Amino acid sequence: MTVVVAGAGFGKTTVVAQAVRAHLLEPRGVDVWVGCAPVHESAEALAGALLQALQGVGAARGARGVVDAVVRMAPLDVCLVLDDVHEIPSGSPGAGLLAELVRNLPATAHLVLCGRELPELPLARREAAGEVLRVGVEELSFTGTEVRALGRALGRDPALAGAVRGWPALVRLAFAAGPAAPWRYAREEIIARLPEDHRAALVALAALHTATDDEVAAVTGEPVALADLARRVPLVCVLEDGRYRAHELWAQALSAETRRLHRRAAEVLTARGDLARAGALAQRSGDWELLAELAVVLVNTTLSALPDVTARRWLDWVPDSARDAPAFLLLQAAVLHARDFADPRIDPLLDRAWQGLKHTAVLGQAVITAHSRADLPRLAELARRAGELRGAPTAIALVLRHSVAATVAEVGGDPEAALAEIERAPVVDVPRPVALATVRFHYHCLNMCGRAGEAADLADSALADADEQHLRLNGPVARWFDGDPADLALLRGAPLDGTARDCFVSAAFQAVIAACCGDAGDWCPLPCGDPAGHDNPRDAVLACAARAAVAVGGGDEAVARRTFAEHLARWPVADRFHERHLRRFLALGYVLSDGLRAVWDRTELGPSHAKARAAARALVLARSGDVGPATRLPFEHALCFLPLPWSVELAARLAAVGDLGLGGWLADVLGPVVHRWLRSATPRAGAARLLAAVPPPPATRTRVDVLGAMRVTRDGAPVDPPELRRVRVRQLLGALVVRPAVTREQACGLLWPDLDPADAARNLRVTLTHLRRLLDPDRARGDASFHLRTTGDTIRLVRSRWLDVDLWRLDALSADVRAARAEGDLDRAKELLAEAVELWRGEPLPDLADLPDAEPGLEADRLRALHGRNLLDLGELCLVSGEPSRAGYLADRALARDPFAPRAHRLLLAAALKGRDPARVTAARATVEAALAQLGAPADGATALLLRQALPPTGDREQRGAVVSSWR
Repeated sequence: MTVVVAGAGFGKTTVVAQAVRAHLLEPRGVDVWVGCAPVHESAEALAGALLQALQGVGAARGARGVVDAVVRMAPLDVCLVLDDVHEIPSGSPGAGLLAELVRNLPATAHLVLCGRELPELPLARREAAGEVLRVGVEELSFTGTEVRALGRALGRDPALAGAVRGWPALVRLAFAAGPAAPWRYAREEIIARLPEDHRAALVALAALHTATDDEVAAVTGEPVALADLARRVPLVCVLEDGRYRAHELWAQALSAETRRLHRRAAEVLTARGDLARAGALAQRSGDWELLAELAVVLVNTTLSALPDVTARRWLDWVPDSARDAPAFLLLQAAVLHARDFADPRIDPLLDRAWQGLKHTAVLGQAVITAHSRADLPRLAELARRAGELRGAPTAIALVLRHSVAATVAEVGGDPEAALAEIERAPVVDVPRPVALATVRFHYHCLNMCGRAGEAADLADSALADADEQHLRLNGPVARWFDGDPADLALLRGAPLDGTARDCFVSAAFQAVIAACCGDAGDWCPLPCGDPAGHDNPRDAVLACAARAAVAVGGGDEAVARRTFAEHLARWPVADRFHERHLRRFLALGYVLSDGLRAVWDRTELGPSHAKARAAARALVLARSGDVGPATRLPFEHALCFLPLPWSVELAARLAAVGDLGLGGWLADVLGPVVHRWLRSATPRAGAARLLAAVPPPPATRTRVDVLGAMRVTRDGAPVDPPELRRVRVRQLLGALVVRPAVTREQACGLLWPDLDPADAARNLRVTLTHLRRLLDPDRARGDASFHLRTTGDTIRLVRSRWLDVDLWRLDALSADVRAARAEGDLDRAKELLAEAVELWRGEPLPDLADLPDAEPGLEADRLRALHGRNLLDLGELCLVSGEPSRAGYLADRALARDPFAPRAHRLLLAAALKGRDPARVTAARATVEAALAQLGAPADGATALLLRQALPPTGDREQRGAVVSSWR
């Protein structure tokens, strides 16, 4: 790390920019520059700026996302330059992100922090290790030699700058202004020589900090040419992106004149989203009316994502005489909401602000606060205020009006009308926080209408990359309540996070899902508190459903019936709002309440609710002796809509008439918990039939390895039974690993393509007998095999916790690695990749290599490519975590498989360079150059950069230049 800290005018930005430009002559990595601004006190804004500069495209956000973006550039080194870091105040979310970045900086990353002062950062450990280089006033001040050299270059007498003691900006100004003088005199001399249009442009540029010609012209009202200004005025420069910047010293010098143009400047800053700098401009000008206007914009464009540090700073600036202005009352309420939405001071402040403003910002903040508290009377009152909004209908105003109208409709028990309103909201035209709140309500309305499949699609597209896990799980939760358990692994045991309100709602749905999976014992009897303790029907429904689901899941249906009866006695089903919320848990209410069943049997329901009713109705009818509807019920719907004791009961009733499908499927998906419930399920005859037909889990865990010569272990111990020595047994098992379900005809065609069907079928029966004995050696004669199932014409190898297959584990690890990297958890990704690499013992699926079918060969090719990627991914993560030797070993392994892989070449070179072993560097360079020579192709840009670094220190410049030229 390099820390450059000094006051204004010491050339911090200039010296770092010069270093970056010098690096371009002999690059050793990639430089990334971010100029900090007041807006970067927001962690989201700072992370976004860094990711944009890094061209990061990962799903991770925050510091983890930045680290992951740097890691993805490995093995190249990356230098992150943060200029004007003093704009990020200590204690702000942006400073917190920066601190996390300092703690987790990869070994291939370098961090340069440049500013007048640093926010509080955890530098002690790195400084103790000698990893921090500090550059300060002493190093930045001009020496006498440098002052004389600059004087000669400008044709000025060095004695003119004698009084400013090497202060770079003042040295430059002294040479420009004439006789050596204090800074105030020098700046006045320079300003006095400027034509009026240049002077106005300098004032505007100083107010904007950085700007384009058009932005400055918008402030001055006249066309400008900033290039001319930069030539005439010292300490005005053009940046890499073509924008111009006036040194902060000019902002100080021209503060009085800035007041003439500060409102126009604030408009430009607001238009480009720099509200924090616009607010500071209003404060310096003492324009509290302008700051009030900006406060309204701040709340209106952020709502529930208020930048708390900025808002509190603004309130600290406001004098007592202005604190009761409606805009500042709004800002106070927003700050209180950010800390505690239940604070009783919020509503009175908002009511007073509303009387003075009648603005969307006030109404939006009031709606969000009331919704957070589930304050339905307050929401109804706020809905009436929507017609009182002032001003032209902006995009935010339109979103808010539709949201308020949708809230009124939803509270009135008409979610279809609410959905029609919310779908008209122009969310693409509003800031992300406003859009996010609207999308969440849209998702809620879809679920209320029984359109959970559409809600899942909406959540997947809009919420899958959200910071909070409960938002990322919205898609899987909606799919579950649409009858699709595809995300069962994600939902089972998912932690609760978010606000207290978010946790309360999530707990209700998670408790219901847990009851369906047989996990009700993990929950307390009242997951959402006593239903009687809630003062509105919406929250009472959530608490009632959670309590009833846990009761049924624990085998106490009587408690569940009593819970619903007590709830319905307090909240009549005739209340449309109440009844629509009950539909969210329709199967529970349908089975447990005769009254609700009667209502819903004559009601037209949305698709998801209709599926839930069909599942509940199948159980009710099966209890009365009619299992017909149950035979047509998809297995997934039984799992998703019915607590496990009910779905097992339904399976037992089907088994009593000879249908074993549901019971076997539930046992495969959920495991031993199904057998536990079967032992007490009714009817006993059906349960007994299932217990006899659906094999219980084996006593030992079996593992099959196919990434190399096939081997089998039981409880970790290798076994070598005679069945494993049979080629056809190994081939059939390998084929089932690749494709866990095959038909008998497919198996015969794969293993005995030249035999007539009868002979092939006879061979298959014999091979299946041996394979069952291999996989289930303790199976009693006549018992069904647990691992190998034959249903009709289909042969299935059943995935379960009692059967591990290295190939399946490899694919699961790949998915886990992708998820870990998306979360920015690089340590976890590294651990998973190490496990994946360790699985590899040799050529995959060797027993299938000689079969005529193309699928095994394609699968083997896929696995080889995956292993190669895993080696390089792990090697790069080892490199960035400071393990160059291990990274080099992994690069060697990758090159042993593919000697011409450019990515492996880069890893090999970078690992050798990081290891600082000249012999290894020489060997790595020779290996790469030999491969390139054999290919007759030049190195790609990144490889050429590393090859240049790998040249011996005494290498001649022509050779170095040749490598750089091939890269360019």
